[in-house]
Amino acid sequence: MKKILAINPVGTDIWDESDYSYFKKHASGDTEVEVVSLKDGPESVESYYLEAYASPRVLDIIKNADGRYDGFLVNCFADPGVRAAREITDVPVIGPGEASMLTASMLGHKFGVAAINKKQVTALEIKVMEMGIIQRFAGARAVNIGVSSLLDAPQETVEEVIKAADFLIGERGAEVIVLGCTGMAYLAEEIKKRLTVPVIEPALTALKLLETLIDMGLTHSKEALYSNPFKKQKEGD
Repeated sequence: MKKILAINPVGTDIWDESDYSYFKKHASGDTEVEVVSLKDGPESVESYYLEAYASPRVLDIIKNADGRYDGFLVNCFADPGVRAAREITDVPVIGPGEASMLTASMLGHKFGVAAINKKQVTALEIKVMEMGIIQRFAGARAVNIGVSSLLDAPQETVEEVIKAADFLIGERGAEVIVLGCTGMAYLAEEIKKRLTVPVIEPALTALKLLETLIDMGLTHSKEALYSNPFKKQKEGD
């Protein structure tokens, strides 16, 4: 049995029950998923400040839960705290943003992202450069609907995502579309029906990648990029 802890890096538990049902529906038969949120955190993560605010709280949860789970999923496209978390545990830690964009890069020459807002469009350019896949990035297009409002008018959100995707496919040459928020998970099936290219839903992608890494006995290297902050480093390391 694989035990995975999914962390919603927000200060509300309104997503926890529905996210648990979603993960349970899609997880492998031998996977047990628990979902928690932050006791104190932002309503959503839509800026660098809010990402920085949420990150240490995500790390506290992982640090306190380490040893009880086979992997951690930080359930936000911004991947808050993911890199740091990989240094404080020996099990894999996956973020939906990185996981979905790397997956998309294997399914077509270029991928595009249906982003939440204009700020995310710019931030994604920086992120894909850091990931080393900028040449595979067709760009991002904002739907301009806040995370907490995505499901207020689901059909309206779907239409805005389709508009963004059509632009990225027709004008930017995208062959794969990534949904730029895990809050779009519940709209993914409808969006997939409307598009002729692969559509990547980040939360599901992160879950399946994490399951695969656990099954293969793989976790993050501590040779260089990631280190153990609790272990005294030798001179020259």
